[in-house]
Amino acid sequence: MCVDALANKNNREQYTVEDKRNIYAMLLARNGERGRLKDGVLDSVVHDGNCSRRCVSRIWKETKTGGGVNSIKNNLKLKTGRKKMSLDIEALEAIPPGERTTIRQVAAGLNMSKSTVHHRLKEKVMRRVSNELKPSLTEANKKARVAYCLDNLEPSSLEDNPTFKANFNKVHLDEKIFYRTRKTHKMYLSHRDEAPKRECKHKNHIQQIMFLSAMARPRYDSQGNCVFDGKIGVWAFVDWVQAQKKSANRGRGEWELKPSSSVDRNKSREYIVQYVLPAIKEKWPESDRWNTVYIQQDNARTHVLANDPIFAMEAAKGGWDIRIVNQPPNSPDCNILDQACMREIIKHKGSMHYDTPHMKKKTLDR
Repeated sequence: MCVDALANKNNREQYTVEDKRNIYAMLLARNGERGRLKDGVLDSVVHDGNCSRRCVSRIWKETKTGGGVNSIKNNLKLKTGRKKMSLDIEALEAIPPGERTTIRQVAAGLNMSKSTVHHRLKEKVMRRVSNELKPSLTEANKKARVAYCLDNLEPSSLEDNPTFKANFNKVHLDEKIFYRTRKTHKMYLSHRDEAPKRECKHKNHIQQIMFLSAMARPRYDSQGNCVFDGKIGVWAFVDWVQAQKKSANRGRGEWELKPSSSVDRNKSREYIVQYVLPAIKEKWPESDRWNTVYIQQDNARTHVLANDPIFAMEAAKGGWDIRIVNQPPNSPDCNILDQACMREIIKHKGSMHYDTPHMKKKTLDR
């Protein structure tokens, strides 16, 4: 029985008390109570018990000098090393929020080392969040936000399971400013690569350019094939200007293309009429050709008014019914491309202070 208990045991440095007593029982069965081990007993126990000669010899000596089987014990301590330092949650919450923006500040406020605070962060005892500055909303703004979200609910679903409208007939229009480069770029290079040499005249005056983007919801057929990707187009706000000075690249007075210095309502109307409307009429699905198409934009002051006569005249060409609608004031999260935000707006009664929901699209795709 003792042999079977240790036959499949892997070699290891530490043995339990039960393992040591099994080894001692094997020694007694083959050697008896004699003080000196017989020839071959030590090797046979090492082979059958799958343990080291040093371990068997030590067990035999301890039992002879300590008083038999009761002297067998495990001297391994249950817990060794320094005790784990716990993070005081109440002390963390007592630190003003503006004074715990870095691990260094938190460690100083708690009188702990930075490595300890970092370990507690990895153990999720505390969490790190990005606190975003949100637009200030009035009560009228909040009511308008809730009303907008409620208007986007499908009327037939209100009694059982409220769902939002598909909004396939809306085109979301928005602008985005990009800098030509950044002050600092992080990159990974091999030992043979040389870091790029980037230069500019002034680091605080990096050239920027604004883009206009138009996007609609994609459409799929019954087999799941994409029949319309929703990508209307992206255009840069640029102007043709005459060079004021002579340079190595062009002479004085030659025309060159440069980013627009400012974008006002006239510029916005020009791009919608010349680029957005033709792109919609060219790419819009033929099956939805005679239905109303809405161009949704935010409430920026430089945007085209919904009743603009020039836009209305150009939009109606070819028998199209294209109209402009605006999002609620101070509501960049009310676009038709992210309906999950509308649910949070209704739950929080129009407030902007909610955690942005993530749809986990990559997980759904997998």
